[in-house]
Amino acid sequence: MAFAVKTLCKAYGGVDVLKSVDLTVEDGEIHVLLGANGAGKSTLIKCLSGAIAPDSGEIIVGDERFTALTPKLSRQAGVAVVYQDLSLAMSLDVSDNVFLGREACFGPFVRRSHQRSETRTLLSQLGVTLDPDTDLARIGNAELQAIEIIKALAAQPKVLILDEPTASLSEREAERLSHHLKQLRTRNLPVLYVTHRLNEVFDLADRVTVLRGGEVVLTGHVKDLSHDELVRAIVGKNVFRGRAEKGHAAGHSLPILSVRDLVSSGIGPVSFDIHSGEVVGVFGLVGSGRTELLESLFGARHVHAGSIKFLGEKYTPDSPAHAVSCGMALVPSDRLRRSIFQSLPAEENTLLSTFRKLSSGGYRIRRREREVFSSIAARLNLQPRRMDLEARRFSGGNQQKLVLARWLNDVQACRLLLLDEPTQGVDVGARREIYDAIQVVGHASGCAALATSSEPDELMQIATRVIVLSGGQIAGIVTGDDINETTLLSLAHRIEHKGSAA
Repeated sequence: MAFAVKTLCKAYGGVDVLKSVDLTVEDGEIHVLLGANGAGKSTLIKCLSGAIAPDSGEIIVGDERFTALTPKLSRQAGVAVVYQDLSLAMSLDVSDNVFLGREACFGPFVRRSHQRSETRTLLSQLGVTLDPDTDLARIGNAELQAIEIIKALAAQPKVLILDEPTASLSEREAERLSHHLKQLRTRNLPVLYVTHRLNEVFDLADRVTVLRGGEVVLTGHVKDLSHDELVRAIVGKNVFRGRAEKGHAAGHSLPILSVRDLVSSGIGPVSFDIHSGEVVGVFGLVGSGRTELLESLFGARHVHAGSIKFLGEKYTPDSPAHAVSCGMALVPSDRLRRSIFQSLPAEENTLLSTFRKLSSGGYRIRRREREVFSSIAARLNLQPRRMDLEARRFSGGNQQKLVLARWLNDVQACRLLLLDEPTQGVDVGARREIYDAIQVVGHASGCAALATSSEPDELMQIATRVIVLSGGQIAGIVTGDDINETTLLSLAHRIEHKGSAA
């Protein structure tokens, strides 16, 4: 037995967070841990990393048994945890981060050439084409996540715990990581893999355990389970997986947004319209231009050519501030670095764009702020519904609700909501609530939404039409029954599929 927890319990203020949890990860096994926000996954990981002590139970790592761990003892025991929130020193280069805290030294001198050589080997094993001397400030999210994993593997752990490692990765990068993790089986390393993406379970895992309400409600071999069985175990009920409802008729009104021959860095020329009452999806593989399209419309990326009409008027996206003033808003995919102010309370995050409209004579009116916050928090089912709680204290799904609330509250006049991977790192239950919020925007009179996603199943649920991008250009626009995985992937690869383009 390589790694296990036995009857692990943890409570806060009399509320049970972990209820006698049993979990075993065998040598060479990739074991996926699933559960909705608040199910107890984070608490379990904190117990294993030594961040908190369980109230009772046992943690088994190899031949050693522990009733509680400290961070130092956890590392010494061979537990390596890679969190969704990166813990890298951005002022250091790649090799210095990989060996941070356990530098290879000869007397008082650091053996930098040895560290670079070892880092280069680990980078190659993971399929990352980076120089060990590269400054982290020049590296994207995917490479930063890869460096975190390499840093953990360099310590030669006895068990590797990955908390949402692909949340910020593209499809190709996620596939590369998946391939590397499969290779870890040959090293007989037990891997506990936390994710919200069910497709990763069937592609990668040997076994799966589902937590709900702090209890293990399902454990089994992946080959013996179906997608719907996992969803039911996660949320405790059947989750609607049908198609999005048809929005307002597109042909009987002027478009909210009309794009003609738009050219920007990484995108174009592209032309399309978005009408009132629509949720338009954008699908494509890595490098297809999904994010670039949204950033160009929002003024975060310079437009080189083409024309845009927004709400019937000529629109030149000069800057994000100009876009917001015109009634357009963007929810970026990287909420931790580009959306959420983690040290600010929920109220400040939610009302950031509306303080001026709620004020009078330069003074904030707290009563009005509380009313607006309470209203949007109830509509989005924010949990917990506390305006004074720091954003970092909320789960990933509820942090995303705070970002949506910034633009969907009763004061902010958002006419076109741009969403880049809106459910990235969000569990199945919270996804449904975010889908509902997006469709409310799309079905509102005079409003629409444009949402990118790397998951065809997601677009099947929220989109009335889907624009498929390939190489920065539109490979097709699909509607109705053509919004399915086969058609979207075929177009994304520029493979003809009968009846796929509109």
